[in-house]
Amino acid sequence: MASKKILCPYCFEEFDNTQAWYQCESEERDSDGEYRCKRVTSSEYDQYWKGEDLLMRNVWPQKSGFLARLAGPKLNEQKCPQCGYRSRRFVCPHCYNWLPTEMIENGAEIISVIGSPSSGKTNYIIALIHQLRKYGYKMNLQAIPTQIYRDGHKEEATQNVFKKMETQLFNEKSVLQKTSDKKTDIPWIFHLSQPTSGKSIYLVFYDTAGEKFQIDIKNNTKYLKESSGVILILDTLSINYIQNILKKKNLDGLGGASANYEDIQTALNQFKTQSGIKIENKPFAFVFSKFDAIIDNKDELDFAADEFITGNKKSDSSYIKTGTLDLSKIDSISESIEEALYGQWGMGPLALYASSWGAKEGVRDPNNPANKYKFFGVSAFGSMPDENGLLEKVEPYRVMDPLLWILHKLGQFNIPTTK
Repeated sequence: MASKKILCPYCFEEFDNTQAWYQCESEERDSDGEYRCKRVTSSEYDQYWKGEDLLMRNVWPQKSGFLARLAGPKLNEQKCPQCGYRSRRFVCPHCYNWLPTEMIENGAEIISVIGSPSSGKTNYIIALIHQLRKYGYKMNLQAIPTQIYRDGHKEEATQNVFKKMETQLFNEKSVLQKTSDKKTDIPWIFHLSQPTSGKSIYLVFYDTAGEKFQIDIKNNTKYLKESSGVILILDTLSINYIQNILKKKNLDGLGGASANYEDIQTALNQFKTQSGIKIENKPFAFVFSKFDAIIDNKDELDFAADEFITGNKKSDSSYIKTGTLDLSKIDSISESIEEALYGQWGMGPLALYASSWGAKEGVRDPNNPANKYKFFGVSAFGSMPDENGLLEKVEPYRVMDPLLWILHKLGQFNIPTTK
């Protein structure tokens, strides 16, 4: 097996999969109820989780040496040197957090999802995965939440968290609560694969409070640098122009506080400066959430919504029916949002800034193939919740568009398209 580079989604340290450590899988206990394979402590593990003498399963390195590195990783089961139990569980060699086996085997190419304050990032990612699992088969895509969590905390596993939140949103029709800024940031990892092409990628999402956005960007520069593409969620209802008009309809309070988009630009500028990468090579989706409010109030907001509606109904993504991604629709939607940013929304600097992420020098045509940025309008719910955060129905709108566009731009996945 050829060696592959891995970027740990916990500590963001990069390592070769020949360097991944094993971890004992034994759950056996003795007559006194103690683990037969005694739990151990590690200063690296303590440092990550900001604790002291935290218990974890025993870990040990793979065989090292020139010949082992030359041959590549075997990744077969190995006996735990402490108890003899055979294991095929892997951890990062830097922070000792558990990583999915398929990530160690296949590498860890990732798409990151980040969000500005009050953007509804958590609701978006739950709706995105729900729709992928419902309609992904039309593009031959499979999305699987991985079981990743720190030792002894299964409630933190991506699959368990996702199921709980999916039930709350789609069955109970209740908006997910705002993420606390005091909780520990734990990555959610979803394995996205396409069996026909043999390609796969990981969606990595941190359920962090939006107020920590600038801190996220600063701390996660290395992680974003290694991402193949980035989805940035922005709160439509935090735009001053939109807030002021909706207040006249007694629809104020549906978004967060007015966002300081200069702060967002500053944070992203910091990422660009520190990462030192060629930004035109990274697809970047600028996604405006809660876009149903724009469409439903298009006349009052003076927004040209022709690209979003057919008659009096919202026109959803083409691939839900046809299995093909309509690139001309993606282009026209992006252009309509960009025009609003430059026009009535009064956010020309953000539009100009966004274009710098994918525009070749001197090229600002948003539909030029040389550019790798797009604007999207999505809705995790499809309609506005009531004052209690309850929804009459949940009908996600265009939530898959940004991801499918990024997969298309990467060129590795077979995404059927029409122009």
